[in-house]
Amino acid sequence: MSRDTAHLGEKPIIGLFFGIALPIAVGMMVHGLYNVVDAIFVTRALGTNAMGGISIVFPIQMFIIALATLIGSGMASIVARQLGAKKSEAAQATIDMAMRLALGFAIVLSLGIYINMQEILMFMGVSDALMPYAVDYLLPITLIGIPICMINQIPADALRAEGKAMYMMATMTLSAVLNIILDAVFIFGLESGVEGVAYATVISQFVAMAIGFWFFIANKTQLKIRPFAYPADNKVLNEIIILGIPILISHAGVSIFIAFTNFSLAQISDIDNDLYISAYGLIGRLVMFAILPLIAITIAFQTIAGYNYGARQYSRVRSTVKVGLTIALCYGLLMSTIMTLAPYPIIGIFTKQTELIHAAAGIALWVFMAFPLANAHGLASAFFQAIGKAREALFLSSLRIYVLLLPGLLILPAFYGLKGLWLAFPIADTGAFIIVMILLLRERRRLVMQEQAQLAQQQILQQGGKP
Repeated sequence: MSRDTAHLGEKPIIGLFFGIALPIAVGMMVHGLYNVVDAIFVTRALGTNAMGGISIVFPIQMFIIALATLIGSGMASIVARQLGAKKSEAAQATIDMAMRLALGFAIVLSLGIYINMQEILMFMGVSDALMPYAVDYLLPITLIGIPICMINQIPADALRAEGKAMYMMATMTLSAVLNIILDAVFIFGLESGVEGVAYATVISQFVAMAIGFWFFIANKTQLKIRPFAYPADNKVLNEIIILGIPILISHAGVSIFIAFTNFSLAQISDIDNDLYISAYGLIGRLVMFAILPLIAITIAFQTIAGYNYGARQYSRVRSTVKVGLTIALCYGLLMSTIMTLAPYPIIGIFTKQTELIHAAAGIALWVFMAFPLANAHGLASAFFQAIGKAREALFLSSLRIYVLLLPGLLILPAFYGLKGLWLAFPIADTGAFIIVMILLLRERRRLVMQEQAQLAQQQILQQGGKP
């Protein structure tokens, strides 16, 4: 077993968990700060409509990230288990196949969105007041940002498959600081509006990609990135896609329900529609910032669980699940308490408009009410992906959004109006949590049985018998 990754199967779970999760969390929090800074700069310097135009494009960005994550997460799941099973050359070939897939996705997605941009925005219900801002922001993201986002996912997820948390933190932190600086330069110095915000994001992503590749080129990692160095392997490509589909469905679901919520807000009568779209955009930014540590927890969890499952250390897999769920629930409870009891000071950082603050605070109450339970759901989906169970991961990634949340967003407003729209969030979180715990308990029993069978086999071998 290579010493580069041996610690994943040897160190105590709690120390290992925090050793991987904390640096990534720090990096992601700093990196996520640019979303908050974007919102502050845009709302205060460019106005509420500019914030609305960027917010309404957010589902498209989430879909782009979803496709990139499909490739990277599917690749990382396979690579972590291959490293645990001491199959380094197979892991190299998996990274090669993932890079080819990323390049193909980048070309198709960029051209598809560029050619149909106006139709896509009209379908999403973008108003005439928000349309110019949405187009100006989306164009650089489509032509430049998509290829960078797709390619960058390969070194990023290859690093996390090796457990290189400090390298990930360095990449994300530097990129975030650069993004914040460029936001100020483009908005206040060059006065380039929302288009400048997009270019700030694109440039910082490019820097992150360059740093990620440098780690592999400079021999800082066990694995290497060697595009087109191995023969094409459709079996590996299919496995990457199959294991990545749950992440795609989950991320795409976020895009869908955000777009659906914005569309529903645009249709509700007797409210200031653009005001509520902007308010929901602010809360969306806060939600994304709040879940960044949870993403770090999930990355650490999936890396440790996948490696130890590949190494057939089932007791460590069970310990990883227990530690991960406990940390995720505790953190979620902290965020839920803050955002439901004291939303006004936090929202006031973004804007001084009383109506916008009041609308956003009302939304925060419902969106964060069952936030801890949603965290457990995401972790469980990542667990089944880590151990190669695509069917269960697919079901769980679809459960909260497609099975519970979207029907709630469709049905409840018909009875309760605007309040019904927000009520769908805690109902979906609670229902998904109950089902998740049932599946996790069932899988825990299976792991115990595998561990017992493994011990029995070892005893037979030690006694000189046949397994």
